[in-house]
Amino acid sequence: MRPGSVTPFALVNDIEHLVTPVLDAAMLDHDPLNYHPLANDRTTAVASADLLRFIAACGHVPRTIDLTSVEREPATAG
Repeated sequence: MRPGSVTPFALVNDIEHLVTPVLDAAMLDHDPLNYHPLANDRTTAVASADLLRFIAACGHVPRTIDLTSVEREPATAG
C-alpha cells in the first residue's frame, strides 16, 4: 500500500462495500479533522460532520467506538 492511502477518503474506491469504517468517537469532537487525500504529500481538512456525510455518500455506515475504554498493551522495545 502506498503511504497516505489508508485514509477515510479511500472509501470512495470501495465500490463493493467490503470495508466497514471504524471511527474513534473522541475524534468526532474535533474540528477540523485532517487526512491525506490518497497521497501523503498533502493534507485535507474536513469538519467531522462533513466526514460523516462523505462516508454516507460513499454508501458506507461507519462503526463508531469509544477507544478511551479500550485497555492498551504496554509498548515493547523494538
